[in-house]
Amino acid sequence: MFGTANFAQRVKKAAMPKPDKVLRSRPLKEVGDAVLKLKRVVLFHPQQIVEKLPHQYCVCRKGEHVSGAKSGNMIQCEGCWEWFHFACVGIQPRTDVSQLVWTCEWCKDTLDKQGYQRWRSGRKLPKKRHNRDMPRHHGAQLGQTPPLRYSAPVDWEGKVTEVKELARRAAIKKRKLTEAVEQLLVQEGHHLTDAEGMAGLETRAVDDGLVDEMVGAGLIDLEDIDDSD
Repeated sequence: MFGTANFAQRVKKAAMPKPDKVLRSRPLKEVGDAVLKLKRVVLFHPQQIVEKLPHQYCVCRKGEHVSGAKSGNMIQCEGCWEWFHFACVGIQPRTDVSQLVWTCEWCKDTLDKQGYQRWRSGRKLPKKRHNRDMPRHHGAQLGQTPPLRYSAPVDWEGKVTEVKELARRAAIKKRKLTEAVEQLLVQEGHHLTDAEGMAGLETRAVDDGLVDEMVGAGLIDLEDIDDSD
């Protein structure tokens, strides 16, 4: 009989390729029979679909945290509800901050066009954070430790909500891109896009194709277009 280690090694070497990758290389007429066979096979993956993510705190993005601390070695920002280490924000050890109303450098900074704030004080390179990443937008509570974080929604309702939010942001970005192209044509004139037609020059409508051309030509910078409201 095989030892446990040897057996595990043999199984790993003989791992079954993913069915979808195999079917891509097969003739279309074989797919129907293959799908019927796959329905009788239980496919599994050794890793969890949804995993807990390690906590990240402070501008240093490390995981150390004292539970419920407001007079220990961490302080919570009153604006975003993020926890920060005393050493990272210049607060002396053993300082009593229980009555202190304190705001972090991120919350003091003005949002840029993409929705980012930058931590400019005491750092060689400004560390940026998007406004959507504030703990208060993800179920955090003032005065309490942050909630658990997961690699994906833990239930179906959460996944539906996530997909709807992604679709909403995509629609916002598409609208803003269209508006940016329309504004560019107003400023620079339609000679940028007019096409030769049967009756001479014809003004092109601003559609997805024209937007892609403007971005590809470098006339519209995607970094200037954000997906926030």
